[in-house]
Amino acid sequence: MSMRNFFLKSNKSDAMSTTGIKRCILSICDISPSKMGSFEEFLIHLTKKLNDIDFAHVIVFRDIPIYPVEKALTESGAIIKVIKPSSSNIVNFYTFYSLIKRTCPSIIHFHFYSTYTVLNYLKFLFNINIIYTDHMGGRKTNSKIKKILRRAYYYLNFVFYDVGVSKIICVSDFVKSKYSKDYAIKSEKLHVIYNGINTDKFYKKDKMESIKKTYGLKDEYVISCVGLRMDKGPHYLLKAAPLILKEINNVKFIFAGEGECKDQLGSMAEEIKITDKVIFAGKVPDLSDIYSISSVVVIPSTFEEAFCFVAAEAMAAEAPVVAFDSGAIKDVLYDSNYIVSADHKLLASKVIECIKNGADTESPRKHVMNNFSLESNVSKHLEVYKSLL
Repeated sequence: MSMRNFFLKSNKSDAMSTTGIKRCILSICDISPSKMGSFEEFLIHLTKKLNDIDFAHVIVFRDIPIYPVEKALTESGAIIKVIKPSSSNIVNFYTFYSLIKRTCPSIIHFHFYSTYTVLNYLKFLFNINIIYTDHMGGRKTNSKIKKILRRAYYYLNFVFYDVGVSKIICVSDFVKSKYSKDYAIKSEKLHVIYNGINTDKFYKKDKMESIKKTYGLKDEYVISCVGLRMDKGPHYLLKAAPLILKEINNVKFIFAGEGECKDQLGSMAEEIKITDKVIFAGKVPDLSDIYSISSVVVIPSTFEEAFCFVAAEAMAAEAPVVAFDSGAIKDVLYDSNYIVSADHKLLASKVIECIKNGADTESPRKHVMNNFSLESNVSKHLEVYKSLL
């Protein structure tokens, strides 16, 4: 048996004894942490705060998290369990029934699970409160039939299973609005708590010359885009590039991250003869480096994101942001003047305006600190927990 598996099995035994003397919050997360992202940092920070008020925090993942996440969580006092959920909610009902019986939580908090299922009837078998966080965005559909079917599906599930839910935390006003707009669901249980980011991690770096040297840059303006998935829209920036270069020649375009359309973007850059202006940075260890040297961070996403982390991170690093009007971007971005419709010409025009006229960079960081800090996010979760207890 590996040391990590032994450690996790030991933690399971610890859970039984620990939660026997402490009140417990059980976080059930349908993810397998493969990086130290904002959600993982949220769990770490939440665990510390729960320990401060004498609560145990049992966290369920679908697989063993990577070692840095596991280590940080356990050192914070979390008890980690691994349960791979079934595709059948009846099977999950039995699995979680057994888990609740062993850990005796006061609150179960589901993350990345469907809100309205038979799992909510667990509430009537135990003295517990059930909370969901809706992290989900989605892709737009223009099909009337799909809209009708989706509306009917969610509404019927709401009718049958809402009774077991205590609260639904929405990570943006956009997410909350989709319940009434898309699902015809009106509920007082919906509660908005914006996602939080670690503002100690995302800030404007001092050694910009050193960072630029890493990417072979000197005094150029830098326009960056994070994510090379098609629905992240990097191709829109590439289409906009010649229009931008006509107005401002001293520009380099950095595409950070990985995704299925990297080869397509490379071919597009060759076709429009701007390969010398384009840098594919790949997976970047610290995105704050990219944000710090960016004259503009472009978010041309067509995916309806529940909360735009890139926008919050870039603003925290004092980088101007220009984005397409999609998902929760209006909830996150400091200045709606930098939001445009999904069109590469409009994107180019706004980027040019941003560079030529300059942009306020201090106010956006203050905006992030006031609305999207990890500290604020966790404090608001604790307020919800306390209100239910």
